[in-house]
Amino acid sequence: MEGFEKVKAFLEEKRDEMVENLMEFVRIPSVSEDLPEVKKSLRYILDLADRFGFSAKAVLDERVGVIEYGEGPETLGILAHVDVVPPGSLEKWIAPPFVPEVQEGAVWGRGTLDDKGAVIASLYALRAVVSLGLPFQKKVQIILGTQEEVEWTDMSDYVKSFPLPDYGFTPDGEFPLCNIEKGIGGVELAFPLQAEPKTPGACSGKYTLLSIDAGVVNNIIPSSCTARLILHGPDENDEKEIRLTTDGTSVHACSPEKGDNAIVNMCKILKSLPLDDEKASTIVTLIADQLSDIYCGPIGVGERLEYYNGEFIHKNCMSPTMIRTVNGEVLLYMDMRIAYSTSTEEIIEGFEKLVGPKGGFVRGNTLEPATYIDRNLPFMKVFAEAYESACGLENEFTLAYGASYAKAMPNIVAWGPVFPGEEDTCHEENEHISIDSLMSAAGIYGEAIRQIALSSESFI
Repeated sequence: MEGFEKVKAFLEEKRDEMVENLMEFVRIPSVSEDLPEVKKSLRYILDLADRFGFSAKAVLDERVGVIEYGEGPETLGILAHVDVVPPGSLEKWIAPPFVPEVQEGAVWGRGTLDDKGAVIASLYALRAVVSLGLPFQKKVQIILGTQEEVEWTDMSDYVKSFPLPDYGFTPDGEFPLCNIEKGIGGVELAFPLQAEPKTPGACSGKYTLLSIDAGVVNNIIPSSCTARLILHGPDENDEKEIRLTTDGTSVHACSPEKGDNAIVNMCKILKSLPLDDEKASTIVTLIADQLSDIYCGPIGVGERLEYYNGEFIHKNCMSPTMIRTVNGEVLLYMDMRIAYSTSTEEIIEGFEKLVGPKGGFVRGNTLEPATYIDRNLPFMKVFAEAYESACGLENEFTLAYGASYAKAMPNIVAWGPVFPGEEDTCHEENEHISIDSLMSAAGIYGEAIRQIALSSESFI
């Protein structure tokens, strides 16, 4: 039996075990901000790797896990993460998000697709290649972060403190190979509300905006937004507090066109009301009319070429994902997805020009530029061949719309686990992964590991 067929047979034999491990993994509610549960999740997968006979340890106060096998002059890295985003609206889930179920040939639960299913696939792929009993000529290193869904303090500290792999992939995107990844981050905008006291009776029939609140994390389109207002009567004692709620559809902010933004929906309603604060009126109108333009026309970076060196790089995208009213200010977080043709400086300048004349300002940003990996590098050719031989589909070099740890280190590309034509439920309610796709991804990763780790050739 040829090498890949043996890898594939091993994985198929472990199919039920892989599903059970994934369900155990998902039962740990490792939302990024819940550090005890995140560390519990990391310990779970490290213990599993240890039982498989791999070197497995936590570093940086259990903020990063490292699983290793083999030795050699080059290291193949697999970067993934154990933290997950919050579940969103619980009533929209067909089953509790942290009580995974198998339905319709898929495992349902938060983290099944992003990124716990891919972690299981990668770990078993390595195990399958080791089962061949052949000597490794390269080190294979699975590096697991714990804060990928928020600020990457884990991976930034790891990069500063430890040797890095020579090349590799993160199973945190789509198939085929994503050699271009859009820039990511956000811009926080601040808008002071009116501070002067109102003249009694002058606000009759008007509304005072007390607060507007939406969003749980910065990379999800919010599915709900709440505003509190006061409706003023003819005298100062005639006031009525009103609470408004708008609904939307929550999706990953890398593809905002697939969702329905509850912040924008709320601001369209507030825009139609007679607000007594001109500044509040200006803010909601700005969000409803301009900051709702997901392709960035109002900040001056909308009309850009969508191709670079003949490769598709898409458009710049922006979305309001979090809004709060704090100490007399409306704070708005704009999630950004930046095409390779645009600099982060252009983004910041565009926002300053837009909001400055309207009384707002840029309070801060977490922008990271887009990345580009040459498709002709030797390890990229191996990945392409592994994809074609393992799943029978033709490889293409594509654009990753989301952001992944591919930005954290050189020569890392986003690769799977979502296949062409599959529904991508990453960050959505009812997140799930097809068991067949889980197995196919493991087979592809196993073939890539086999071709690289068992070869004496250099792939740099």
